[in-house]
Amino acid sequence: MASQTLGTVLGVGLAVTEAARAGLDRSISARAGIPLRIDDVTSQWLAGALGLPPGAITSLDVLDQDSGTAARARVAVKSDTDLPETLFVKLPPRNYLQHVLMNVFRLGAREVVAYRALGDNPPIRVPRCHVAQADRLRRRSALVLEDLSGTAEFRTCVDSVNRAEAEAVVDAMADLHGTYWDTARFDGDLYPLAHRSSSEIRVADLIRRRFIADISGHTADLIPDDTKRRCRIFYERSGDIDAFWAAQPRTLIHGDPHLGNFFFEADGPGFLDWQIASAGVGIRDVAYFATASVEPELLRVIERDLVERYVGRLAAKGVHADPERMWTLYRAVITEMFLAAVCTAEAGERMQPFEVSRVGVERAVAGVTAHDSFAVLEELIDRDR
Repeated sequence: MASQTLGTVLGVGLAVTEAARAGLDRSISARAGIPLRIDDVTSQWLAGALGLPPGAITSLDVLDQDSGTAARARVAVKSDTDLPETLFVKLPPRNYLQHVLMNVFRLGAREVVAYRALGDNPPIRVPRCHVAQADRLRRRSALVLEDLSGTAEFRTCVDSVNRAEAEAVVDAMADLHGTYWDTARFDGDLYPLAHRSSSEIRVADLIRRRFIADISGHTADLIPDDTKRRCRIFYERSGDIDAFWAAQPRTLIHGDPHLGNFFFEADGPGFLDWQIASAGVGIRDVAYFATASVEPELLRVIERDLVERYVGRLAAKGVHADPERMWTLYRAVITEMFLAAVCTAEAGERMQPFEVSRVGVERAVAGVTAHDSFAVLEELIDRDR
C-alpha cells in the first residue's frame, strides 16, 4: 500500500511538473532553438536546422496546417540547394492539454529518437527525415520530413485492408523487428525507448484506472459486461503484466500501427507517426495492426496465416521464434489494442471523432472475444510469476 501511494504521488508530481513546464514554455517568449508554433518556422531556422548557410533558403510559406497530438504543417520552400519544394513539419501541439500529454510521455522525444535510429537506410519505408531535434529542458521537439501528399495514399482508422495489403504490412513489420531484435542499442542510443521512469508508469496506471474502471462513454454499449470486468486487470495487475512482457524478447516496435499511421505507395506500405515507439514485443505490432485494420470476418480467416508468415519472415532474417508460442502471445496481446481503443473512446472527441473510436472499439471487442484474450493473458502472467 505504501509503495502504491508513493507511486501515485510520483505520478501526480510528474503530471504537475510537465503541466507547469508546458505552461511556462507557452507563456514566456524566450528564444529557443526549436520553434514552438508553426508560425515560428522561418527560412532562417530551417536553414540552420539543415546545416545550410544563411540565405540558402530564400522563402518559406505554410501551405496548410492542423494540430492533434502534434502540430503539423506542409510548407513550401525555395532555395538554391537540392532541397525538395515542399516539406512536412511537426512541432508540439497547439492544445495545452495535448502539450502536457506530449511532455508526460515524451512523445515528441520518442519520435525524434525513432527517426534517428531508423537512419538514412531504414529497414522499412518511412518518410525521409531531414531534421530531428529535441530540447530536453523545454521538452520541445521538431521534425522536418518528406512531404508525401503528392505521391502516397492515406487512409483513416475506419478503413480496412485486404489480405494482400495485410501480408505486406506484416512483412514490413518482420523486417523492422528482425533488424532490432534484442539489440544492444537499447542500452545505447535507443535507451529512451527502452526505459520508463516509475512516475511515467504510475501516470499510465492512473489513466488506465480513470478510463476503464467504469466504462460509460459512447462505446459502452459495444462492450459486454464480462469484458468490462475482465479488462480491469490492466490496473489491478499492471505490475505483473509489465513484468511478463518485459521478460519476452524485445525489438523496436512502432506501438500505434493503426491505418491512420500508414501510407501506401505502389511498392507497398510505409509507417508514419512514431510517437509511441518503444522497445517491446514485436507480435504486439502485428496484433494491434491486424485487429485495428482488418475487418473481423476476414481477420478470423487469415490471422493464423499472418502470424506464421511473420515468424517465417523473421527466420529469414536470422530470428527464430516458436510459431505456437507466437500465436499464444498474439492472442494475449490483442488486449493492448483493446485498451488503446477504449481509452481513446472514453476520452471523447478531443482524441478521435466518435465514428472513428467506435469502429476501433468494435474491432477490438471482436478480437478479444474471438480469442478469449483476457483469459489467455491472465493464464500467461500466472504461469510466469
